[in-house]
Amino acid sequence: MIPKIGIASNHLIHPTEKFKTNYVDYIQMAYVDGVRQSGGLPIVLPLGQKNEAKAYIETVDALLLAGGQDVAPELYGAKPIEELGETDLARDQFEISLVEEALRANKPILGICRGQQVINVALGGTLYQDIHLQLGVTAQHNQYPTAFEVQTHHITAVQNSWLDNLVGHRLFVNSFHHQAVKKLGHGLHAAAVSDDGVVESIESNNSNIFAVQFHPECLFKKHSDFERIFGHLTEKAAKQKENPSSTLIRSVS
Repeated sequence: MIPKIGIASNHLIHPTEKFKTNYVDYIQMAYVDGVRQSGGLPIVLPLGQKNEAKAYIETVDALLLAGGQDVAPELYGAKPIEELGETDLARDQFEISLVEEALRANKPILGICRGQQVINVALGGTLYQDIHLQLGVTAQHNQYPTAFEVQTHHITAVQNSWLDNLVGHRLFVNSFHHQAVKKLGHGLHAAAVSDDGVVESIESNNSNIFAVQFHPECLFKKHSDFERIFGHLTEKAAKQKENPSSTLIRSVS
C-alpha cells in the first residue's frame, strides 16, 4: 500500500478579485509533487477544528507542514513586535493540534519553513519574530523576488544529524523567511545552522520529527539531492504503516 502523506493546507485570509466572498484553503503543487515523486500519496488536509485533528491523523501515515504566514507570538508567550508579518491564528492552532495527534499516534512529521516553526512552538519552543532585528543576521534570509529554485546561502548540518546523513554536511539552499527558531522545543535539537547562526533544521530525539527552514519542494527538480527529504518522510511513513506502534506517545524525549 502506498503511504498516505497528509499535507496541511494554507488558508487564504483576504478575498481576491477571483474569490471575493469565498475563503480558500490551498497548497502549492510543489509540495504535492515532492510527495508524489517520493512514492507517497498526497492527501491535502483542509483547515479544520481542533477536534477534527485526530480523525485527520488517523487517515494518513505521516504529516507534512508547509510554509506560509508568521506564527502568532501569543502561542509562545510573546508580544507582537512591529516587524511581525501576517498571522493566521486558526491555522496555527489547528496545525499544533495535528502535531499533537501525530505525536500520540507515533506518526512521522516533516516541517518546511513555517512548518519547522509550528513544530517548535507545538513542543514548547519560542521564535524570533524577526531575525534581522532580534538576532542580527547578516545574510538575506528572505530572497524574494529571487526565484524559489535559486540557491542563495549556505548552511552546515550537525554531524550525524538526519540532514547530514541524508543530504550532506555543507548545503547550498534557498531562503524565504524572517522568523526562526529561538528556544528549542521539548525533545528537539538543532540539525543544521546557517553561517550567521539561524537554526536551519531541527530533529526530535526519537528521529520521528524532522524539519528544515529552507524550501526543498522548490529545489528538488533542479537539485536532485533534495528529493531525499521527501523520500525520508515517505520511507518512515511506510515503516510506520507496516509496524504501527501499539503505544501512544506523548513526548519526543
